[in-house]
Amino acid sequence: MTRSFEETVLPCRIGKIETGDTWAAFRLSSGKDRWLLFSWNSGSYGCGLVGDEGVASLKKTRGSRSSFGEALRRNFQNATILSVHQLNGDRVLIFRAERIVGAGFPVRLSLVFEGTERNSNLIILDEKDTILEPAKHIHGDMNRYRMILPGIVYTPPPPLKGKSLEENGELKGPEDLRGLRGIGKGLSGLLARCWDSRPAICWNGMLARLLSGEERGLLLQRHGTLLTVFPEPLPSCEVLSGPLLERCGEEVLFSYFLGQRERILSQVKKALEKEIRSRKRHKEGLENQIRLSERGSEFLKMGNLLLAAGDLVPPRAAEIELQDWETGEPILVPLDEKLTASQNAERYFRKYKKGKVDREAVKKAIVAIDEGIRELEEQLEALESIDDPDLLSVSARDILEWLAPKRSTGGRKQKTPPPPHIRLENGEDLIYIGLNARGNRHVTFKIAAPADLWFHVHEIPGAHVILKTAGKETVPADSSVEIAASLAAWFSRAKNSGKVQVDYTEKKNVRSIPGSAIAHVTYVHPRTIMVSPDRWKEFPEAARSRQLEDRI
Repeated sequence: MTRSFEETVLPCRIGKIETGDTWAAFRLSSGKDRWLLFSWNSGSYGCGLVGDEGVASLKKTRGSRSSFGEALRRNFQNATILSVHQLNGDRVLIFRAERIVGAGFPVRLSLVFEGTERNSNLIILDEKDTILEPAKHIHGDMNRYRMILPGIVYTPPPPLKGKSLEENGELKGPEDLRGLRGIGKGLSGLLARCWDSRPAICWNGMLARLLSGEERGLLLQRHGTLLTVFPEPLPSCEVLSGPLLERCGEEVLFSYFLGQRERILSQVKKALEKEIRSRKRHKEGLENQIRLSERGSEFLKMGNLLLAAGDLVPPRAAEIELQDWETGEPILVPLDEKLTASQNAERYFRKYKKGKVDREAVKKAIVAIDEGIRELEEQLEALESIDDPDLLSVSARDILEWLAPKRSTGGRKQKTPPPPHIRLENGEDLIYIGLNARGNRHVTFKIAAPADLWFHVHEIPGAHVILKTAGKETVPADSSVEIAASLAAWFSRAKNSGKVQVDYTEKKNVRSIPGSAIAHVTYVHPRTIMVSPDRWKEFPEAARSRQLEDRI
């Protein structure tokens, strides 16, 4: 990687600096739309080159400003990176830089990137290698070998264990890989598993090329979550083509957003499950009301019999047999042993009152709760169908605010932004897609006019899609119908299918189900189209026009 930096990037001046909780990006002068990205996130650590679009997406995930971000800007804004070298063959890169201050006075600095899994770090050093500020502070109680704190001279990670290839001599079998310095556990394990596929002499030759420091001819490869380089394609590995630094940057971004996606989905899933449990408890309460109502007259009779019996009820009895004065038949009345006869009677009267409900109304409420629970379960599926990290983040935030609305602070009432939805343009036709239940309801009942076309995948949970034309008498283009149908399939459970049946009809034929979930509807007079979920991508102008609408 150092050779690629020296040949294609350095020296270069640093322009703007953007930072997040676990990443930093430096705009470089050595090329347009070029940023040097560092990530010390334990699940997506690494460095490489990325473009404006990638940094823009990263910025949307960051929280408040950090002191480390300010330190990076203070020390490296307008500085020039002069060189980079790898430290002791380890996953540590040291970037030497210079910043001109005052009357041409040069200030020399270093930026150390440690790509060491959960211990990854980015550290600012002065010209004497004293730490000015690290991304992660490491105290003595956390690490006995070294401390990473401001004001302390930088100590590199412990030297790699094992022998070099020259010291080790010719490798005869996969067991010799364990003590070889310069290859990590991931690559060592991968080579051990496929060792028998080639003669030992071939492996020795390729390892010599790998450890020589010469980057030309090395192939960037992915095996699951492992990213590595090797002179030749390895079994079960995906070879990643393109410039090394750009591909490394893409992989860092991919891993970062994959981790971000998992965190978002986990957070929303937890909130949805909590709300579903709450609604199920409510449903159980209503079902209990129905059960009580079915025995209402029985509870009333038991209460009256206990009051009439009075002192005839023995204390601490578990039950008593009393005669029904209407039928003359004996009735066995269960009792709470801790209560008196009158208190037991009151207990039965309370059950009787609790059961005095409109059973049909309660049954309708139970059906509505079931619909609401089903809609909540669909929300997680809707999020899982969203690939774009920006759309996912906005939709997830809207769902969380829906489940736990912010309390009003009083004062002047502020306008509420619309639920998140997407807008695309195809010629003069506009296409709107809801990203969640509230977004679906918004595009269908707030944006759509009666004559607009409404799309939904057939009998499968998914997004509501609206196709608006330039006027009442304007017929939408055939391509717009195809794009809208494809988007309805894309944002649905059927996203990975080959061909999907999508229904569409005029919005005037769509009705919300009263008392049901907020976005569950019924519709009549549908037409049907079979379409591929990714067909919309074949219309580049429409795809490029995609715009998230979640602002007032």
